[in-house]
Amino acid sequence: MRKLLLTLKILGAIVALLIVLLVGATFLLNSSSFQNKVMKRAAEMLSERLGTRVTVDSVHVSLMNQVVELYGVDVEDQQQRKMLQVEQLAAGIRLMALRHDEVDITKVSLKGCRALVVKADTDSVANFQFVIDSLSRKTREQQPDSAETKSKKKLKIDVNNVAVDDINLQYNGNRYHLGWLGYHHQSGDTYTVEVRDVTTAWKSKNKKGITIDHTASVGALLYVDKNGRRQLKVENLRYKTDNHRPRKNHNRPKRGAFDVGHFDACLQLQAMVSYLSLDSVAATVRGSATDAAMGIDLKQLNMKVAANKREAHLSNVTIQQGQTTLKFADGIMTFANKKEGRSLAYRTSPISGHVVLKDISKTFAPVLSQFTLPLQLVVTLNGTDQGMTFTGVRVNTPEKKLRIRADGNIKNLKDSRQLVVHFNVSEMFAKGGIKEKVISQFPVKRLMMKQLHALGDIHYTGQFDVVWRKEIFRGRLTTNVGNIGFNFTIDENQKYVFGNASSPAINVDKTFNLPDIGVAACKANFKIDISKPRTAKMRQLKGGHLPIGHVDIQVEEVIYKKLKVRNVDLDVESDGAVATGSMHTRGRHMDLMCNFSFTNTDDMKKMKITKPGIKLHRLSDEDRQKKAEEKERKKLEKQLKKQQKKEEKKAKQEQEEKEGKKKRGFLKEIFG
Repeated sequence: MRKLLLTLKILGAIVALLIVLLVGATFLLNSSSFQNKVMKRAAEMLSERLGTRVTVDSVHVSLMNQVVELYGVDVEDQQQRKMLQVEQLAAGIRLMALRHDEVDITKVSLKGCRALVVKADTDSVANFQFVIDSLSRKTREQQPDSAETKSKKKLKIDVNNVAVDDINLQYNGNRYHLGWLGYHHQSGDTYTVEVRDVTTAWKSKNKKGITIDHTASVGALLYVDKNGRRQLKVENLRYKTDNHRPRKNHNRPKRGAFDVGHFDACLQLQAMVSYLSLDSVAATVRGSATDAAMGIDLKQLNMKVAANKREAHLSNVTIQQGQTTLKFADGIMTFANKKEGRSLAYRTSPISGHVVLKDISKTFAPVLSQFTLPLQLVVTLNGTDQGMTFTGVRVNTPEKKLRIRADGNIKNLKDSRQLVVHFNVSEMFAKGGIKEKVISQFPVKRLMMKQLHALGDIHYTGQFDVVWRKEIFRGRLTTNVGNIGFNFTIDENQKYVFGNASSPAINVDKTFNLPDIGVAACKANFKIDISKPRTAKMRQLKGGHLPIGHVDIQVEEVIYKKLKVRNVDLDVESDGAVATGSMHTRGRHMDLMCNFSFTNTDDMKKMKITKPGIKLHRLSDEDRQKKAEEKERKKLEKQLKKQQKKEEKKAKQEQEEKEGKKKRGFLKEIFG
């Protein structure tokens, strides 16, 4: 937009000079031949002044209508490139104003303008700079420093109405098109600028060398300045990118649609400008934005902005995406600047609001497409173009049945393979019933839901990390049936969930509805298949509703029918339809073993026991050593107890002697 305005300023300066040179002569003789002769001489004078070639095909001046029309205006730059081409330019002039050294242009209409702007880099001079230098140069010969000259009035140029149609600007290879521009200066300090159908296109390359086509357009822009009160309205501001490759989520239904190579966003904007200068602006902004392909539907984007070239301060910010509404009071963004060694940075005051995760599902996480459970969120955000930090994260349902307290960060945002997401969960509380409600928000198979329900209220503390196609969870669960420590990984590369879990005391009866088995101290290693192609093939062959994978369990101690059983090893393999396993309990002289199978984790009482067996054996060297150590331990304990009794008896005797002496001394004092 600035480039278009700069082009118009240059054009206006050239036109004004041509008109000043022309209007005096044409006032004397209103004939076409004379006008063109004078115009030719005026163009030659302007060429001499600019030091380049300026031509005008024809001119028409109507003294009756006070209109000057120029056709075929061409201005070259100093490299003989056509810098400015105008098909038709018409200007209405109040001739009587010339008597007062004023050029009062009532109306300017321009049609068919082509402009070329070349500026190799930030330190080089643009190809139009010579025009500005030439028109602003004031030599002593042109303006003698005399009292007479100083007393003369300066030429005043006033333009009241401008209508521009079809402008094309080429800037360093990038093209810009302006369909229509209108400027209207009313009485006083009130004027309006209206722009329609602005388009531009350019190309760029990403780090991988892929060419990206960029297109930006504005359907309509209206700027009103009424006695210093400025209002800006933008309709259909559209930004589009195309890397000519399939979208990142093509044939990948689990991946969100966000893709910088395929933007197609449309913005509606209104701004009340309270302050405006060359490098600063303060405004109240209201808008909305959509990108249907990405799932962006910002119904509301409201804020106050105070910005300069270095940073932008935001206040009273409200963002609404679907049913999600977030607000924060203050924020600051520092813009990147390589020369000053400054990178992009931002921070906010606490962000709070009402969140429905479904609203971001299409953009970032299709797995959340059914997640309509409302959540309340509080978080403070700060970061750079390399990473983000989340502090004071608070998430809960309105009735507080689910509460989460956490802090976290994201690193290496620019490299997806090096991206790391880390969160410390200081507290997570899920009241009985909310767990099932949360899981029901996901389109997944409901496996072992009865066991989940049996856990009752859950308290969790721990950490989770997301690295290249892996999610790692670790921590401790406190439940109604016991405490569980765990560490497991979801591997999206190999499509497995694997890890371990342990508990010093978990109630197996309440968890799996096995009345004969009570509290157990155990640990387990597991590996579960989550590959849809592999599991679908297995289900097609065998059916079933069990997880597919392998589990090893070591039970240190368990209550079985009121008896303590130690050192139980279980090995379970599931093909999805049937889970088969073996159990082995090692005793000093006898091992117990059996095989078992089940088809439903919700009814473990129907488990089938097969091949029960007993194996007698002598004590192993390890067992003999343990037995000897146990015998020695008991012997030492017996000696210690005996020694302790002797010491206690001796101490008691000494105490009785002290008390007897004390009593005898007391009686002696009384009776002499």
